[in-house]
Amino acid sequence: MEIEVVELNDSLVDEASLLLAAYRLESGWDAQNQEECKAALLRLLEFNNAFCLLALHEDECLGFVTFHWGFSTTKGLPILKIQDVFTLPKYRKLGVAKTLLNLTIELASKSGAQRLQLETDTDNIPARTLYSNIGFEWISHKEIYMLPID
Repeated sequence: MEIEVVELNDSLVDEASLLLAAYRLESGWDAQNQEECKAALLRLLEFNNAFCLLALHEDECLGFVTFHWGFSTTKGLPILKIQDVFTLPKYRKLGVAKTLLNLTIELASKSGAQRLQLETDTDNIPARTLYSNIGFEWISHKEIYMLPID
């Protein structure tokens, strides 16, 4: 299957919002309607440091990767942080996520990034396997802390 990767833009927000709704539902988060997802993607487009790449096949959205840039103060170099990776279930194991991730790695490399980083649930074995196969290393001694702000 030929996969085309394009950056999210205004003309693709409607279709991409369906992907975001499917991702949220599958991830166990509260279901959002397409309009709420569309609004979230429009905010992403306005955010200067965040990006979304869409995988397309014959004008159908198959999946996406979102990422943003950070900076390593200890290394003095940029860091690319992958926020989300998602492929519609019927297109899994066809190379969609791998294509998106490899392109993201290429972008990071061309931009002089010191590293890429991402996180996933410990029980998400398919994602962890994919990430390991691509070359990501699990850092067992790191912990993630979050402080939700309402």
